[in-house]
Amino acid sequence: MALAAVVDALARRAPMPAAAVSVFDRERVLAAAVHGVADLTTGRPATADCWWDLASLTKVLVTLPEVLALPVPRDRPIGAFWPRAAGRPAGGATLDDLLAHRSGLPADAPFYRELRGAAIVDAALGTPRTEPGPVYSDLGYIILGALVADLTGRSLADLAARRTGLRMGGPVAPAVATERCPWRGRLIVGEVHDENASAMGGAAGHAGAFGTLALVTAAARPWLGATPPCLADNGAGERFAAGWWLHPTRGIGGPRAGTDGFGASGFVGNRIWFEPGRGYGVVVLGNRVHPVRGDRAPFAAWCDELLAAIAASSSV
Repeated sequence: MALAAVVDALARRAPMPAAAVSVFDRERVLAAAVHGVADLTTGRPATADCWWDLASLTKVLVTLPEVLALPVPRDRPIGAFWPRAAGRPAGGATLDDLLAHRSGLPADAPFYRELRGAAIVDAALGTPRTEPGPVYSDLGYIILGALVADLTGRSLADLAARRTGLRMGGPVAPAVATERCPWRGRLIVGEVHDENASAMGGAAGHAGAFGTLALVTAAARPWLGATPPCLADNGAGERFAAGWWLHPTRGIGGPRAGTDGFGASGFVGNRIWFEPGRGYGVVVLGNRVHPVRGDRAPFAAWCDELLAAIAASSSV
């Protein structure tokens, strides 16, 4: 079966209300499909112009490139050149420590229950670095997002729009719905799903970006050139580069992943996976948490099937 037909058929079978998939090489989109219902409460269909909550894909599509563009050393403690971090526990971490999740910071913290805005950044900076590493951490990227904004004098929303056209920090439409949020007491449509990012105004280093399938594909394509070097390995099969997860971390490349594969995932039902040796990448956008979050297993199994089918396709 031709690649376009494979992608279309599997997108239609996604175990969530809506899904968008693209397969691309360094020059063009090889196949793309958008199917399903963007909002179950209205029956509105998902279309090519819909905006999707990118969740943790924000880390690699927004925060990572901005950090790499900073004219500061990646191997010095951030407290040495960022006054806000000086003397704070996280101030002893380097940019590479934070990018590769080897800083010793915990995975997450429910700051949103009590704090708002800049107070969340200060709480993250003050969190003790006691976790064995590497531990995939939202806190590290909350810190990196604030660092970028302070050192550039520009908001993350402005930086994202300038570099990729991705949107942050405000309602977008038409958007794909995510969860009926218990904390906010309403269905989330066109605003960030992540609670800490919401409490920070909708734009943070770890979450908050929105993109259409075309914009996310365009933002992902430049990364296809080569596998980034491993900066952290926890000895349990999890390997991290700056931002990206390297094969075989959490199996996100599927059962036929190449040894040079790398990618990232987002909680709401998103994934990017690159196969440099095979010359293609894959973007998956979804809303598996709509209208409520549940078992991740069906989404993971479907991604395995999708990525295996793409790898097997003679069209790639």
